[in-house]
Amino acid sequence: MSLSRRIAGNTIIQIFSKAVTAATSALVLAYLARYLGVSGYGDYTTVFAYLGIFGVLVDLGIFVTTVREIAKHPEQERSILGNALGLRFVVGLVVFAAAAAIAWLIPYHPIVRMGILVGAISQLFLVVNQAPVSLFQARLIMHRAAIADIVGRLVLLALVWWFIRAQLGFIPMIWAVAASTVVTFIASMALALSVAPIWPKFNWQIWCRILKLALPMGLVMILSTVYFRIDTVLLSVMKGSFDVGVYGAPYKILEVLLAIPTIFMSSVLPVMTMALDERNKDHALGIFRRSFDFMSLVSLPLVAGTMLLATPIMVLIAGPEFAISGVVLSIIVLKLVGSALNSVMVYTIIAAAEQRRLLLPYAIAVVFNLVANLLFIPHYSYLAAAIITVLTEVWVLIAAGYLVGRQLQLTPTFGVLLKCLAGSLLMGGAVWYLSDLNLWLRIGAGAAVYAVAILVMRAVRLQDIYELIPKPRRL
Repeated sequence: MSLSRRIAGNTIIQIFSKAVTAATSALVLAYLARYLGVSGYGDYTTVFAYLGIFGVLVDLGIFVTTVREIAKHPEQERSILGNALGLRFVVGLVVFAAAAAIAWLIPYHPIVRMGILVGAISQLFLVVNQAPVSLFQARLIMHRAAIADIVGRLVLLALVWWFIRAQLGFIPMIWAVAASTVVTFIASMALALSVAPIWPKFNWQIWCRILKLALPMGLVMILSTVYFRIDTVLLSVMKGSFDVGVYGAPYKILEVLLAIPTIFMSSVLPVMTMALDERNKDHALGIFRRSFDFMSLVSLPLVAGTMLLATPIMVLIAGPEFAISGVVLSIIVLKLVGSALNSVMVYTIIAAAEQRRLLLPYAIAVVFNLVANLLFIPHYSYLAAAIITVLTEVWVLIAAGYLVGRQLQLTPTFGVLLKCLAGSLLMGGAVWYLSDLNLWLRIGAGAAVYAVAILVMRAVRLQDIYELIPKPRRL
């Protein structure tokens, strides 16, 4: 099978997997939000936001580095994967043990501290699972990762449903997450062992080599995760569980939507890398601009529609108690546009192996986010956190766009973006005019208006998207 078909198939599989993940995540959110209530869901959000900051310390860019090293040295596949698995496990044990210990020094409610202790198990297996997934990614057999992920998600959904029926309370919900990640890891390893015998290895020299190669990307990931998660942690400390619940439920919806640019740009990355390595500037510029256009095409209507329908969406997914979260969703969804367009910039910088240049912009983003949240959360709570999150994303987009323009001489055109904006405004007008209809009819009508608008204005051609798939080439 040609490389282009394998990459296209890999992308389709990941899209299908993410669709199933999004559906199960929405159902889990619906069950948990209704069962735990705003404050209880706030505690749940606090547990995983806190652990998420520590989780990135375990990855440190090891996933991307492992995939690259296997591609460069396929004869060392077993050694690289085994040592990546051993490294993740050891570092994970140390980091999450420290995370659980530090939680007892923070003025959290005892149930949150216990949740962090249990949740650390889930996060450990989550990061360790990246070792077999890196094998699947390197060999372009992501259907195996998709199978394991779907199995784990279905286990989570089943356990949450069962525990709620049994009225077991808060901590068992964290155990459900832990059990699902363990199942995902076991399924991934079983599917990986049928391809290559990978077992934990503990070669200090190889560990140092992996860490040295991963460090630049790891630092960028740490900074990115801190500014993405720190607002929830600060909100939990300065305001409390109710405010975190109001903020956390719409943030979960945003996380699901943010998978779209990641999936697309992960598939574009090898094409852009090839073009930049070959110093084919015209090809790279074409890929860059079509990617920017595609992200405009997808993100703008999602943002416009979500802003107008934020409260009904929150009520539908999380229940009437979360109607108050509608205003947060209407603000925070603006981050989707910034993240979508920013993913084009960041993945292009990674393709050019210039990710170290992102360290300063991301460091500034962290400082701004941290200081602004410390200043404004005490007075404006989750509204401040939402606005600051959007402003931080705007800064990162501007900085990354400047770096791409200055260092790589790649600049977008804004014709398609403006047409998509016009189409989104027309769609928004239709959704607002049809306010008497139910939510699903309004969504359908809005989507139809937007589709017609972009076709009439010739905002994008399917051929442009097709050309982002690499031409046939043997592995």
